[in-house]
Amino acid sequence: MNESAVTLRDERKATTSRRLKEAARTLTAERGLSGFTIEELCSEVGVSRRTFFNYFASKENAVIGIPIDSDREAIEQAFVEAGPTGLDSILDHLLELQMARWATVDLTHDDVRDLFQAFEREPKLLQIALRLANEGERGDIALVERREALPDGDVRAATAVQVFGALLRASVEEMFRAHGGDTPDDLRILLRRRLEVARQLLA
Repeated sequence: MNESAVTLRDERKATTSRRLKEAARTLTAERGLSGFTIEELCSEVGVSRRTFFNYFASKENAVIGIPIDSDREAIEQAFVEAGPTGLDSILDHLLELQMARWATVDLTHDDVRDLFQAFEREPKLLQIALRLANEGERGDIALVERREALPDGDVRAATAVQVFGALLRASVEEMFRAHGGDTPDDLRILLRRRLEVARQLLA
């Protein structure tokens, strides 16, 4: 298969994924999760039920935007294999890890608005998102432990991930509130600024 064909296929997949997410968020905001079926969602987008499950494992995952296929595993493996480099620079490495993840996410200001409208209609989604965030934090702690060859439960790995996570959440919120969220470089700039302030405060 030539490169143009691969690119076209990837574009079609990205378009289908986006349309499924948008429709799932709109239907959830209007009716709640129990107010529509996957078949109705697929009908809105013009795809089959089988196609839906090639993209998302559930309605909830479609609304939140958690695809079945993801480049995260390769990104995280590269993060682990790059170490150990020392905990004094781990926040910088976590920043690069997050930016690599962010590059795979198709998220705009409108997406955030639609997502929060769905959360308001269906509080269950927020609980799911918080659970996933907690799981992600535990996963990142394990990644840092593996990268830096630290024992399980090392408080330094946990603290690094928790501090970074707080700075990341504040930076993402500011990016979408003040910048519209459509420029990925905004996140790097805002996050880097907070990292420098955190270093000054903790020095």
